[in-house]
Amino acid sequence: MERMRNFRKNGLLALLGVVVIAGLLFAAFTLSQSDKRQESIVLPSTTPVEPQPQPETPQEEETSFAQVTKDNVRAVLERTIQRPDAYHQSYTVTVGADEAQSARTAELWVSGALLHAEVSDEARTRTLLTDGHTAYIWYNDNTNYLTLTLEEGVDPWALLGIPNYDYLEVLASSTITDADFLVLEDPQVQSIYVCCQNDQVVTNRYWVNLDNGLLYMADVLEESRQVYSIRQVFYEALALEDEAFSNRFILPDGVRPFTEAGKTQQL
Repeated sequence: MERMRNFRKNGLLALLGVVVIAGLLFAAFTLSQSDKRQESIVLPSTTPVEPQPQPETPQEEETSFAQVTKDNVRAVLERTIQRPDAYHQSYTVTVGADEAQSARTAELWVSGALLHAEVSDEARTRTLLTDGHTAYIWYNDNTNYLTLTLEEGVDPWALLGIPNYDYLEVLASSTITDADFLVLEDPQVQSIYVCCQNDQVVTNRYWVNLDNGLLYMADVLEESRQVYSIRQVFYEALALEDEAFSNRFILPDGVRPFTEAGKTQQL
């Protein structure tokens, strides 16, 4: 009988052990599955944003030059130097050579497209007014004046005896043989020097002021002999409506030809 009670007791203990072990295994399995579920959580997918292409910044045209040569001097003068809109400028001009040489002065008042110029020698003063389309010319204090229509290709500077003033026009139709940066002395002027030829005989040389882009000095050589020269002796920058222009663009008879009232008077 005692043996039977021990057998039952041992059986209950064994069954209890199996239940405990099964419970532990089930708990371990549950935790394992929970961990797997947590590890398998997938975040919602997002569409990758591709970088937007940036618009290309246009490359600015090169406008600075380390040096001036005969090949790039026109580009230097056209792109890097800006002439003033309004100014008063004076020159001494020498024409001829040796004993046939004569001297004169040139006074220029420029306001936008308008030009008042006076060229004087020992005998007379020639005055020219122009807006680039029509030119008026008279001498001394004479009230009679000549009216000219400036067709394309007509240079008003040639009418004044200053054919080389618009140097860009000359360079466009000439063969450039030399160019450089130069510093002139007495007074000190930083300039661009250009030498060009229209043919094998005539050589034109220019010194352009870097400060304002205007012609500072020029000459013409015929077979190495100077036959023409011009040199600046005065320069003043002005405003377009400066008082200095108040009586400059007016004809000897008092008409202001470049105003609407003046145009009506001339009809």
